[in-house]
Amino acid sequence: MDPETSRVRVRPLEGQGLPTNILIECSSEERKSHPVGTKFKTENVKVCKKTDGRIYLRAKDQWICKIQKV
Repeated sequence: MDPETSRVRVRPLEGQGLPTNILIECSSEERKSHPVGTKFKTENVKVCKKTDGRIYLRAKDQWICKIQKV
């Protein structure tokens, strides 16, 4: 859960060569349909920048795939 927005967010896991505090933008329907802690896989992420300067990753076509449920 993101404390700033109170929304469920997707982030990289440790050991993937990415900062674990960066957000991965993807389908909100997919995020909301699984409990916090569910692990997902995505490919073809793109580095993007919000107008306020925040960097985030965007999943291609906002596609993520559940690989492990808590």
